[in-house]
Amino acid sequence: MIKIAIAEPSSMLRIGLEQLLRELPDAEVVFSTDNLNALYSRINALHPDVLIVNPLLFDYTKRATLRAEFDQLPNLRIVGLITAYIESQHQRQFAGIIELNDDLQRIKSTLNQVVSSLQSDSDEPDTDPLSDREKDVLVCLSKGLKNNEIADELNISVHTVITHRKNIVRKTGIKSVAALTVYAILNNLIEQKDII
Repeated sequence: MIKIAIAEPSSMLRIGLEQLLRELPDAEVVFSTDNLNALYSRINALHPDVLIVNPLLFDYTKRATLRAEFDQLPNLRIVGLITAYIESQHQRQFAGIIELNDDLQRIKSTLNQVVSSLQSDSDEPDTDPLSDREKDVLVCLSKGLKNNEIADELNISVHTVITHRKNIVRKTGIKSVAALTVYAILNNLIEQKDII
């Protein structure tokens, strides 16, 4: 049974989506909410497999790094519930997209793809490439910047910097800054002359 959480500010959409998902035999909606505080507290307690979330629930600055908001749940698959225009780079972070006019068959197909990726990923190590923002953080690290300096440079919070650093370590398997600097040079993210 796949556990699904829904985060949607519109009661009508949230309740309608819950009703549609009840028709799926292998899925169970474990909770739905319209506010972020409830989402954060309940998601950590219930550990759903899939989160269907409307990015508009988050302020604009957090939409680009929405995945990082749930870094403590690395197996969580996030599906974007798109009800308005969202920039394509923000959509890329989602494991799947459900649009406002999708019918049950389309929603089912999207969730099946997400669930199958969830099942296949459990057998394999994390080999995801670094995101553009993680590369930016890695470049700053290689230049010798501290977390607060990276946050200022990239206009993100220190918490987000730490989250990106954890993701970089998880994805590369490299823990030391010196080794990460070598990784950045070998992957043409930075040139040797740029290192202090």
